[in-house]
Amino acid sequence: MLKFLTRKTLAVIATIAIGLTNGYSQTDTTKLTAYEDLSLKDLLKVKIVSVSKNTEFLFDAPLSASVLSREEIQRTGCTSIMEALRLVPGIIVREQSNGNYDINLRGSDNVPPNASFDIASTTTLVMIDNRPIYSYLRGGTFWETLPIDINDVERIEVIRGPAAALYGPNAVNGVINIITRQIHGKGLYIIANTGQGHHTTVSNASVGYQSKKFSMIASGNYQHRTRSQTRYYEFNRNVWLEDPEYFISYRGDTSTLIGRFPQQKLAMKKYAANIFLNYAASENIKLNLSAGAQHSMVQKVSDENENTPFSTASSDSRYIDFRANGIGFTTQLSYNEGTQIVDFAPGDKYDFHTFDGNIEYNYIAGDFSLKPGISYKSATYDDTKYSDIIHREGIFNGKGIINTKSASLRAEYKMIDNRLRLVGGLTASKFNYPDATYLSSELAATYKVNKKHLLRLVYSRSPRSSNIFDTYSDQAVVLSPSGNNNMTEVALLGNKNLKLLTANMLEAGYRASITQGLDIDVELFEIKSKNYNVSVQSHPIIEFDGVDTVHETPIIATNLPLELLQQGITISLNYSSKKLHIKPFVTFQQSKTKNYSSFINTPDADIPGAAQNNIYSAMGKEATLKSTPTVYGGLAINYVLSSKINLNMSSYYYSSQTYYHLANLLYSDGIRGIDGISAKLIINANISYEAMKGLHLFCSGKNILNDKSREFFRADDVPFMLLGGINYEF
Repeated sequence: MLKFLTRKTLAVIATIAIGLTNGYSQTDTTKLTAYEDLSLKDLLKVKIVSVSKNTEFLFDAPLSASVLSREEIQRTGCTSIMEALRLVPGIIVREQSNGNYDINLRGSDNVPPNASFDIASTTTLVMIDNRPIYSYLRGGTFWETLPIDINDVERIEVIRGPAAALYGPNAVNGVINIITRQIHGKGLYIIANTGQGHHTTVSNASVGYQSKKFSMIASGNYQHRTRSQTRYYEFNRNVWLEDPEYFISYRGDTSTLIGRFPQQKLAMKKYAANIFLNYAASENIKLNLSAGAQHSMVQKVSDENENTPFSTASSDSRYIDFRANGIGFTTQLSYNEGTQIVDFAPGDKYDFHTFDGNIEYNYIAGDFSLKPGISYKSATYDDTKYSDIIHREGIFNGKGIINTKSASLRAEYKMIDNRLRLVGGLTASKFNYPDATYLSSELAATYKVNKKHLLRLVYSRSPRSSNIFDTYSDQAVVLSPSGNNNMTEVALLGNKNLKLLTANMLEAGYRASITQGLDIDVELFEIKSKNYNVSVQSHPIIEFDGVDTVHETPIIATNLPLELLQQGITISLNYSSKKLHIKPFVTFQQSKTKNYSSFINTPDADIPGAAQNNIYSAMGKEATLKSTPTVYGGLAINYVLSSKINLNMSSYYYSSQTYYHLANLLYSDGIRGIDGISAKLIINANISYEAMKGLHLFCSGKNILNDKSREFFRADDVPFMLLGGINYEF
């Protein structure tokens, strides 16, 4: 796991670490009360680091934020980090196959409509201890490749709304920051849990030790999940089939049968290991080093294979992350590498290497603080070893590099006896493609009416970086032979001059402690996004090569005039008494598109009517984005029956949606690319019993109403599941 920790690497890390200071680190919160001792109402008094990169109380945070503690996660019986996000306000979480979810902050999903699956969930930045977990292939997160699991989580901090001024590009709709677990107290630390049930086996274990200045945790996790069904939906004939060979052979593609669907019953198989090392050189200087590796294979809706929405994806990756804090400076360096297979077909394999580095200095003078910083991000993706470059059968047939250099400045000033707080942030990011500099900004104000009431107003702006596919794609797809010496093919081409997707948000919020046991958080938001892109058909080209004629139609990544407007309100309540905790939350939201046409031709396309029916033909028109539910939210109820027995019920709800996939344009029958997702109420229940100190037995029922309706486009049914297990902490 640590084989890439060479002597040279350690020397560089040690050199950079000298003199670094107080800011975020894993050990910054070790002096806080353990989260299992907190009630839900006390979470507003929990210190959070993700909102401003400084430790502050959640109640005072200037942005819309939530904290999900490991106590809440454990009591609900969640078996994965993805599932646990259903306990957080403002997140749409839909299951595709057992354990695999589509996750969106505030639901900017399926934009533009009639697009491919590849561009789903690309506007949320996921981090582990401030380390970005981001796939630059098409943007977004491969959740199954997270090296940590539920056992490693101390808490999950969520920021809703653009946050690139804090964390750089890709935090377009918000941030999910997973803070790993720490040892509370000196000595030996052991945690182990395992769960078994319908279609699911989950096991986690951690062992660690803490002395006065040093702590270490080594953890491992394993998941094996099977699908609730073995059938697949086939686009071409609009049918569900049990045997993938039937529809693959129908398309004349029998050569990749075993490769594409090696395990029809598999939903997820993954295992990973991590090590976390922390050293407090002094009270003000702290060093943190973590490293790990993971292997995963899943079947989910993730890639376009022309036959079915489901694809088999596999990943092997390794990471190392170093953080240092001291004398006003904060630095973080992280490196991730691995091999990914996005669809088990020839050419769909690539190697990747990503590096993230940043350093900030925090200057404080009375009620004024100033934090300048610089960062560098680099992502290299290479499929030359795995694809036939001559025939352009790979994803991008070469090596693609995405570089970003950023400089940031954040200022904060408190006045009127600290009741009024002004926060401003500005980040300039220079990209290699497009060769341009984009500004991210944030301006927030909070006014504490008194200790129980706080008002917030926020404006923020965030861009998303370019990705490998849209920038470097150079792929040839043969459609059909047109004679012995003639061939027709489509060329999927990248575009290095695309404008970057950018979101602007205006938000107002209110937090209050209504009574001793009741808290409320209300946020109203409006988000405008533009510069979406999709691959569109351009002017056909006829190329002559000797006696052979190749008819090639370019499909080029192109910016659309489409704009997205989202408006909504999120309301969260926390009620707490000695034995009863209740946490309801709901979002009401409308999403509208402007200037969007379903046609995928540019004006110069050499086809009849292209000038009239192209990507600009709907200028000025507005339409509802039907793929985002207008209502979604949840409810968690926890009741302490006795000192040894705990009862928990949690629910999650979303209203009906309609997903529009690329097949809607390809087949043009209004059936095969459209899927109506029914409204759904999911109710889970969990009971735990402390058999002896530190040893808990639990039993969980998932989807106890047994509403089997699918939650994503032509994905698996989601039936009732019963699980049981053991959790031990020493």
